[in-house]
Amino acid sequence: MMKKKKILIADDEPEIVDIVRRMLESEYEVIAAYDGEEAYRKAKEEKPDLILLDILMPKMDGWETLKKIKSDEELKNIPVSMLTALPLTPDDTKDKPVDKIENYIVKPFNRTTLLKKIQDIFEREEEARKTYEEIKNEVGEEEAEEYLRLVKAINRHRRLIGVILDSAAEEYKQSVRNLILSQKRLIETMKQRAEELEKLVKERKKEE
Repeated sequence: MMKKKKILIADDEPEIVDIVRRMLESEYEVIAAYDGEEAYRKAKEEKPDLILLDILMPKMDGWETLKKIKSDEELKNIPVSMLTALPLTPDDTKDKPVDKIENYIVKPFNRTTLLKKIQDIFEREEEARKTYEEIKNEVGEEEAEEYLRLVKAINRHRRLIGVILDSAAEEYKQSVRNLILSQKRLIETMKQRAEELEKLVKERKKEE
């Protein structure tokens, strides 16, 4: 039987942790933490496949915990999604490492929404990892590492764009759309480079 992926849920509200656990436990192994310091410690101990991190927590808030996770060599590649009671605004995320998260999830959420967001992260991680191995074997490790960085950034930006657009207030939608158009152009540039690396693999295989 395939081993269940581990998800660490960090939230200082025990009822939220319990709700998330019940939503996920049939599909995943769920680990609980109730403040930022415990979340970091359990991440080090358990090496989860995904971290769901509440923003407002005692001892270390979600953003500080995220910074600590992403600066740790053992943990930096674990995807992190933030949990928030309200949609994030530009003021909320000013000077915050929002580029390090996969997406954010606004509470309250239902099981279908939560599972869909989690499955998207895992499926695209798996696709990227398979292609990474192909590029590494056929082209080289340096190109494979570049590909993985590009694809992770593309996927992260794509998810965040969807979340931002969905949560934007009506009066901000046009400015948000303008920002998104700019982000999409950046994503397209990264995507073209990723496709070039994928094409290299196909060419090498034809030569064999």
